[in-house]
Amino acid sequence: MLSSLPAELIETVFDEFDVPSLLRCLQVCKLFHAIISQSIHLLYKIELFGSHMVDGRDSGLDILNRSRLLGSYNQVWREMQWAGSKEVPMEIGLSWDLVGGILTRALFGGQSISFLQLPCSIKGIPEKNWTVHLGIIIQDFYFDVAQDLLVCIEVIDREICKIHFFTLSTGMRHTLACTPIITHQAQGMPTWTNPRFIIQICGPHLVILIQDGAHCTSSGGDFVAWDWRTGEQEMFIRCVELRSFSMLTGDLILAVTVPTPREPSLDVLSISECRRGLAATPNCSPLQFADIPCICRFQLPRVRTDKVDIFIRSEPSPLAPPSPSLRVPFSASQGDCLYVVKLPFANTYCTRSVVLMALRSTFLARANRNHHGGDDDVKCGIDTTSYLDETVPANPSQVIPWQDWGLADTRILPLGYSNCRVRYTHDTKFILSTSNNTADLYDFNPYAVRRHRLSSKSPENAQDSFTWTPLEFESQVRAKESPFLEDVITRLPGSVTHVELHKLARIHSIPFSRRTRLWPMLAEDHIAVAAVNWEGVGDDAFSYLYM
Repeated sequence: MLSSLPAELIETVFDEFDVPSLLRCLQVCKLFHAIISQSIHLLYKIELFGSHMVDGRDSGLDILNRSRLLGSYNQVWREMQWAGSKEVPMEIGLSWDLVGGILTRALFGGQSISFLQLPCSIKGIPEKNWTVHLGIIIQDFYFDVAQDLLVCIEVIDREICKIHFFTLSTGMRHTLACTPIITHQAQGMPTWTNPRFIIQICGPHLVILIQDGAHCTSSGGDFVAWDWRTGEQEMFIRCVELRSFSMLTGDLILAVTVPTPREPSLDVLSISECRRGLAATPNCSPLQFADIPCICRFQLPRVRTDKVDIFIRSEPSPLAPPSPSLRVPFSASQGDCLYVVKLPFANTYCTRSVVLMALRSTFLARANRNHHGGDDDVKCGIDTTSYLDETVPANPSQVIPWQDWGLADTRILPLGYSNCRVRYTHDTKFILSTSNNTADLYDFNPYAVRRHRLSSKSPENAQDSFTWTPLEFESQVRAKESPFLEDVITRLPGSVTHVELHKLARIHSIPFSRRTRLWPMLAEDHIAVAAVNWEGVGDDAFSYLYM
């Protein structure tokens, strides 16, 4: 009997259990409850799991201090009591982005990029500014902090795309890239009038969707993947049906497609299977949509028109740990994550949007079930490529109707007008602007949902304006207020809190008017606000909350 062993040995055995098993052991008997509740190590393990974090063993801090810091970190998000805010002036008209807690700004001339690492005192991350001068006209770029990789795209004569690999920290050519420049050409299709790029880096994979921004729903695009270290092309798809994508694992892609008119879907694709399909084509010519090896297809509600720019986003990438040089005590888990699909539609006065949200575990569990009857590992975000069949049929092995997964596993909300470049999601959180000065912050971490449900019933939290409250059991989006042909009901559990943007992030450098818009954004450790003056009076501004 396990209970007859010494307490120290039982604790060692419990350390080998996953957290759901530990939580069940808490309810077995008083002895097990006492051992777990008195073990700092086991309590820290449970708190990491509930917070959707992983331990930073190389931080140099003992487990007691890491546990205390995690408690302080969670308290900030729970109570919205930030240490303060800081403003960053932005020159008007220049592109900027927020990725991995780093604010990036393109400088005049298009050959330099400025970076600002946002600080977090709880994790020991300092504020850091640096600029890289690259000597090329940058059309678009993306970066991976953990690999110190900066990918820049240069377009020549509207038909040749040069992809450059630099180090993020210095701007020098990246030493791990055997081919410092990869060239892709728009052969067999019209030149790009206004090329647009969707870029993701996931470990060794660089995946890019190249579209003509002026005709992205009608002229098609190139969906290409390379091993950026070797320069080998792994995937090349050319079709009009594919609209956007996001990585699911180190090999799996979740792609937004419109396989038939007015019937959008989310297709799970495999890079390794596409590589095999590409090798079988004459001269490695691009695959067409009908030839794509698709593992499974998640149907979305039918829409009024397929001439819409559907967009999907998730942050962080499945293989995007923090920079090793930061030595943080803990960081966001690489497991479950929220995927946000933006579906725009036109009403009488302007273009508006709704957003559909679902968790990574939903897609992985279904994709894995199609081949091996389901595996509990996928719920923890484990890369499922090793479990997939060797041969994947060209057509989806299973088409999952919307009514079989959408009702319970998604949540659809009205977004209003929004720029798809804005970073409104990170991990399992999502921030939604409800007016010019307010926003709702959602969390779909199931363990946080349970905690918020219990907290909302506590009398001492009744007067707290930042109390997290559970979402209503279901949300209904009416057809006349959405892009859908019918009313849609969704029930993914979540929690929400109300955020007063103008109180939390004070921006003073631009004159406010009815044409000044506040865009809320999320990073792992920050809520950020971009103030954009649509009248062109003064410069834009950026402000972030820090711990």
